[in-house]
Amino acid sequence: MIDRQLRTNSETATSAADILERYRAPIERGLRDSLESYIDPVYDMLRYHLGLDEPGSNGGKALRPTLCLLVCEALGVSWEAGLPAAASLELIHNFSLIHDDIQDGDLERRHRPTVWSKWGVPMGINAGDAMFCLATLNLRHLRPAYSDTVVVEVMELLHEATREMIDGQYLDMSFESMLEVPIESYLNMIACKTGALLRASVETGALLAGAGSTVRHRCRRFGEVLGRLFQIRDDMLGVWGTTELTGKAVGADILRKKKSLPIVMALAHAAAPERATLLDIYRQEALSNADVDRVQELFSKIGVQERVQDLANEAHAEASVLVESINFDDRGRSEMLTLVNFLLERDH
Repeated sequence: MIDRQLRTNSETATSAADILERYRAPIERGLRDSLESYIDPVYDMLRYHLGLDEPGSNGGKALRPTLCLLVCEALGVSWEAGLPAAASLELIHNFSLIHDDIQDGDLERRHRPTVWSKWGVPMGINAGDAMFCLATLNLRHLRPAYSDTVVVEVMELLHEATREMIDGQYLDMSFESMLEVPIESYLNMIACKTGALLRASVETGALLAGAGSTVRHRCRRFGEVLGRLFQIRDDMLGVWGTTELTGKAVGADILRKKKSLPIVMALAHAAAPERATLLDIYRQEALSNADVDRVQELFSKIGVQERVQDLANEAHAEASVLVESINFDDRGRSEMLTLVNFLLERDH
């Protein structure tokens, strides 16, 4: 269960949906501006993936650019000048999603066909590559509000985070060929795959706000913990989420034999008979829906969901403490805690 005492200070009239919606139109404008001068068909694929091709398309939560702008504002600086950096963060995130869909063979994202399933794998690779190039080029629009030194530092932050994210994706894919993954290795993988870009989102906001080294360090740590919380919850949804909300089949991560936290935790804590059964199931070349049901039953017997939730609660508690240690203004602190709570409880 969620520790309700950690949440009392953040219960306000502003919901996570309100916070995410506040910056949505400016972020979308920043994305449109980054693509405005490009008319070749490859950029139509980018607009499609970003949900910019038609009114009402779902472009995702835009969590990373929102965090960047919210941190900037919560540290007392207007967020408008930092919009190009926020748009670049969203472009980097979506470049990774286009490539992830190819690597995972996913046919749908946000309830629409994925880029590769619509245009083919080679074109999907081109689209992802183009998205990353635009993310870097877009940073030039931080001038003249910021010095060249700051622009270069933002670029270094985002490129280093992208490199770590790719390292994490490599580890995640390599784990699929391993029967067992130590919990420590899993946590290192998600710190790269998910934590790096969330860390960069928060730290970039602090950098654009002119924060000193102590505040930047705390923001960096806060972003890392948010990444851990986000991915643990994502792994829970990959096993126990509902198709209507996630857009994926129930138990999708089990069907694909992904070494997400539930199976890592199950193998670490199962008694010998249950552990042997799980290993036998995961040794198969492909799993059936009946196998998924059997794994779900074993997870329930071992108490996996409760154990995974405990790790999520620990990350939530650490993130909440870090928020209180950063000199955000009162509104910013409250809204940051609201987002932390959202990451713990989200259903999609």
